Formats: sequence, C-alpha cells, structure tokens
Amino acid sequence: MANVKDLEVSERESSDVGSSMALLAVREDTWPENLSEAPGSGPVAVMNSRSLFKPVTLFQVGALLALVGIVVVVVYGRVASVAGAAHSQDIGHRLNADALADARAKAAAAEAAAAALNAKNARIAAEAKKHAKEVAAKNKAIAAKAAAKNHAKGSAGSASPAPAAHANSSAAAPECHTANPGEPCYGSVLWHKWIGLVESPQTYGDSGLSRESNRHAIQEWLWKTKQSQCQKPCGGAYPVPTAAPKASPLLYCFSVARGGPEMDSMFMQRQSGTGIFGCNGFLGEPLMASEENMENIIVVLFDVYSDQSINIDGYMTKLIPSTTAGVSVDGWAANSQVFMKTWMDILYGNIWYNYDFIAKVDPDAILFADRLRWHVQSHTGQNVFFLNCAVHAPAMYGAVEVFSKSSMGSYKAQHARCQSSLPFWAWGEDRFMQECLKMLGVVPISDYTNNVRDARCWGSDCGNKGAVAFHPFKAVNSWYRCYLASS
Repeated sequence: MANVKDLEVSERESSDVGSSMALLAVREDTWPENLSEAPGSGPVAVMNSRSLFKPVTLFQVGALLALVGIVVVVVYGRVASVAGAAHSQDIGHRLNADALADARAKAAAAEAAAAALNAKNARIAAEAKKHAKEVAAKNKAIAAKAAAKNHAKGSAGSASPAPAAHANSSAAAPECHTANPGEPCYGSVLWHKWIGLVESPQTYGDSGLSRESNRHAIQEWLWKTKQSQCQKPCGGAYPVPTAAPKASPLLYCFSVARGGPEMDSMFMQRQSGTGIFGCNGFLGEPLMASEENMENIIVVLFDVYSDQSINIDGYMTKLIPSTTAGVSVDGWAANSQVFMKTWMDILYGNIWYNYDFIAKVDPDAILFADRLRWHVQSHTGQNVFFLNCAVHAPAMYGAVEVFSKSSMGSYKAQHARCQSSLPFWAWGEDRFMQECLKMLGVVPISDYTNNVRDARCWGSDCGNKGAVAFHPFKAVNSWYRCYLASS
C-alpha cells in the first residue's frame, strides 16, 4: 500500500513541475534580466535557468560539423597548395642551376678542345712550312753547286792562252749556263729533244741535230739561234728535276721497261720529272752516285725494272731475268710470271713499306702522280686495291695498278695460295693480281671517275685536265704531247 501511495505523490509532483516549466516558457518575455536576483530563487529557479537553452536538433549539429569540416578542408588545401608551389619552385630553381652549371662545364670543355685543336693545326702548319723551306733551300743549294761546277768545267774547257803583254785588252771567256728544270730554256730543250727532232728532223736543216743529239747540243743550237733565253751550255752532266717535297699519302711507283720505245719513254720521264718520276715520298737523305757527281743525285721514289742494265741519267735500272711474255686467253700479254718475279723483288726489299700506296705503271701510260694521290688519300691505311674500268665488267686495267701497303702485305704473305689455285700462266698480270687479292680478302674499290683514261675503256682524251692517267702512248713524242696537253 505504501508503494502505491508513493507513486501517486511522484506523479503529482511531476505534473506540478511540468506545469511550472510550461508557464515559464510562455512567459519568457517577462523574465528578469538577472535571474539570480529574481524572487523565489530556489530549486524552481535553478530549473528555470537551465530552461534558458533552447533544444538543439541532431540536424543542426550535423550541419555545424559539416561546415567546420569544409572550413578545415579549404584551409588545409590552401596551405598544401602554397607549400607545394614553394616546393616546386625550389626544385625548379635547383634544376635550372644544375642545367646552367652543366652547360657552362660543357662550354668550357668545348672551348678547351677547340683551343687544343687550333694549337695542333698551327703546329702542323708550322712544321709543313718549315719542311717546305728546308726542301727548297736544299734544292737551291744543290742546283747552285751543280751550276757552279758546270760553270767551272766550262770555263776550264774554254780557257785560252794568256794574252800578249803588249795587248791593250783581251776578250773575257764567254759565260755559260746549263739550263735548269723550270727555266724556259730547259722546257724548250726537252720539246725539241722528244717532239721536234722525232716528228720533223728535216726542219733543223744543216744544224747537225738529229734524233740522237743530246741536250747539250740542242741547247747550244738554241743559244746560237737566240731562242728561249738559252745561254751557251757548260760542260758536265745535264741537270734533271730533283724529287718533289714530301706529300701525303706517299706513293712508290715502278715500271717494267724493255729496250727501244719503252726505254725512250723512261728517259723522257726522267728528264721531265713526269710519270713515275713524279711520285714522291721520303726515305731520309738523298742517295748520291758519288760525292763528285752531284748532278746524279736521286731519291728512291720509283724503280725501273728491265732485262738490261741501263743508266737513265743517274738512275740504274734493276735487272730481272726476262721481260718476254706470251699471249693470254683474252688476247693480251700473258705476262704474269714476269711481274710475279718483279713483285717478289720489291716485296722482299725494304723500300715499299715506307709508302702508303704502291703503283705499277706501264711505260706507255702517262701518270699524273698528284692527281693519283688525291684519288687514294681517303683509303690510306686500308686493305684495298682499285678498279679503274667498268665498260665490260668491273676490272683493274693494267696500265696503272694501285695497291695499298696493307694489300701488298697480304700478297707477300699468301701469294703461294694464288699461284697454286689460279691459272696465272694463261692470264695477264692485271687479271691475276685482281683475282688473287680478292681471293685473299683484299677489298676492291671502284674508282671510275677521272681515273685511268684508257683507249680500251673510257677513251684517251688528252684535253682532260683532271684524269689520273692516259693510255696507251707508245711513241715517246705522242706521250710527251699528251702530257703537255693535259698539263
């Protein structure tokens, strides 16, 4: 029973409290500004102070939290953006600085390399200029010494008895001067020697000159007839051109010549400094026939092989057993064995190895050595040989055959393979060398532009001023005419 009563009292109190709270909510506009000073500040007053706070819904709380989150995100994003931009700018500055430093380093290295190259080029040019001056001075000294000796010999030969004591005056001995290469008189002597007296000997009348006349006699006739600025020649050997200065690449040239027209051509080439005698290189000091014979100075830049021992104005031919050749299967000379012997003589010597290229030149081929040098220079140091005609098929025609030093080393080491495998007895030597070197792995270089102008291939137009060689010109006068026309 007590419990029931207690419950009734609680319900009544709760009802009274609720009524009071509702009344307070209705009359809130009548609340005093300071509740603490209001009358009846008891438990009911405390309850009324708590009721000052309006009820807040869950939606309003969520909206507030969302707004706070948005603000936080915006602020954080802005801060992150500013920080990222600063970081990116810092990285950019670093990269730009690194690139600038690298570019400056490369520029400095390039400038240093250019300076080194310029210094090297200047040194090479100075050395070349010095060498050219030395060669010119040496040639001048040689020519002066030879001229002085010729003058002394001429003066001694033309000396006359001392004049009588009563004579008021005496005629001085006539001056003499033997023409030197490069002088107008020297060129005129050669023209009459190798063209005029060969083609029209009758036009010289009673001068006493003939096809066999030497250059002294021809110069004396020119002096007497007052031609080409010629003076009375002195005694002694007639001068021949000295070797040309060193040039690159170095060429060693040789011919195999028989007596007769071929040997006439070798004499003419020697006296004019043309053909194989225009090939130049350097093997040290000039070789002298003797200390007393300065006019016979020679430098080993060329060789003439023959079955006869002949003195070609101070140069002695090199002997080979025989130059006799049969007929090949293609109708030309079956001369492989002749040249196989010659090649072995050359390759077992020690001259050819000092040169970059070796050229075998027929006596009736007109060679311009400087033009050949330009053709082969880009292949210096390579294992090659050169094809010079392609009218019928790519081939190396034998008028001028050019081989690199390396290719000749291959032939020297393995020529026995070729001799045992190829029918050399039935071939010309040019075909044998071509097929042999190909078999040994030497690379053939096709060079048909302004190389050898052969009547059997491209034709022989002597008016061409760029061709390496012309062929064939067996008569010495036609050889020299063609040379002069192309020069």
